Amino acid sequence: GATSSLMTASYAVVMVFWSYKIFFGFLSDCFPILGYKRKPYIVIGWLFCASVLIVLAKEGNDVDPSHMVMMFATANAGYVMADVAADGFMVWVAHREPIEKRGKMQTLVYSMNKLGQIAINILILLGFSGPLMNCAGYEPDPRVPCTDSPQVIKRVEKHLLEASPTEWCYEMCHASTFDWDLSIPEFALSICFVIAASIPLYLRLKEDKVKAEPRGQFLHAFWKQLQRRAAWQVILYGMISHITFGVMNAAKMPANYVWLELHTFQHQIMVIFEKFFFFVGLNLVRRYALNVSWRKQVLCGSFLVTVFNSLYFIIIFDIWRNSWFYIFTDVSAMFMYTLNFLASHACMVEVAEPGYEAITYSLITTASNAVTPLSAVISYQLLAFFPSLNDQESIATDTPAVRRDFATLHFWVIIINLSSLISLPLLPRQKKETRELVAKGEKSTAGGLFVILSAFIFLIYSTAVTVITVK
Repeated sequence: GATSSLMTASYAVVMVFWSYKIFFGFLSDCFPILGYKRKPYIVIGWLFCASVLIVLAKEGNDVDPSHMVMMFATANAGYVMADVAADGFMVWVAHREPIEKRGKMQTLVYSMNKLGQIAINILILLGFSGPLMNCAGYEPDPRVPCTDSPQVIKRVEKHLLEASPTEWCYEMCHASTFDWDLSIPEFALSICFVIAASIPLYLRLKEDKVKAEPRGQFLHAFWKQLQRRAAWQVILYGMISHITFGVMNAAKMPANYVWLELHTFQHQIMVIFEKFFFFVGLNLVRRYALNVSWRKQVLCGSFLVTVFNSLYFIIIFDIWRNSWFYIFTDVSAMFMYTLNFLASHACMVEVAEPGYEAITYSLITTASNAVTPLSAVISYQLLAFFPSLNDQESIATDTPAVRRDFATLHFWVIIINLSSLISLPLLPRQKKETRELVAKGEKSTAGGLFVILSAFIFLIYSTAVTVITVK
């Protein structure tokens, strides 16, 4: 029953610390703990994440939604700390790969990441497909009377109200698949269990001890690296392409629930397939396309994603409204997006210098991630031009005006996504061209300042807007 803008903003808030990876990269590279740059930060990050989730679990199942969003965002900060340190370790390993095979470690790491996401989505599938999550006003305790709130009543399935006007809240609705639910505390503690099981593995990582470099000397050397054309050009590409390609149709999710009756079970099946085919795509690239032009990969991926996204017009105009058809188009688009994702990440390994792996990799990803909340802001600011699409009840009327507004919004989102290709000339063609850019040593103080200031402005603006929106 949440509005489209609130759902979009909540997701952006939970993910906001991914835009601050540069700070964790600075800690990892510049402040070794007991002589180690990676292992301590990986372990501390995951322990912090688990601690926040334990606190959330103690608050019970009736936690305020806005508070829960902020708690998940805080837990994500620990995840990001661990991830940044692990990225630095991954780059260190990648630098030791033969140049013709470089990229295998990177794709392997992201493949394992997707397998982990598949596992957690299976947990969500089995735990959140019951009546508490999917049936408006459902009450498991028969001693508690059904609510008389108009906001809830209008979302209750009509057949339940007609069959049992006074006891409808004790019945399962069609949107629920199972008759059980996983509580918020149980879900949080399940993640904690996985974290606890993984800590001994992180402690066994082989890492050489290093001495901390003087902070001023470290930052001065890093600033000189940022002035290189190879660095600021890759950062600029990431920012421009991610701003526009990350814009989405914020009305699509509520529309799927009312037009396609897409319930939690089907949505999680779709997400699992997305992750699985992303995993398959990564491994296909790892095996067959490590040395294919990155520009060609992005161009091909962008156009194919657009083709599958355009199929949603079939749903908008009620030519064929089928939840499995939508799942097919969405999963296919995600499979094609693999090409864009890997191409934009592969060049980062070539730009990072030894000793600066975590901070360089995190800076480039920070610049890209900093605009992700901005893309979300643009998404629901676009939605503001179409008030008829901001809630499920309005979309459910399915009038010609609603369809026309939806099609207009969807069209402009596709055009904005395609405009990301304007930045394609900034992306080096492949590893060889990237290494040549690094070897030339071309520098620009203006270029370095521009990308740093741009990333900082995007970060502050998008973070402020999303936090204010979710509150």
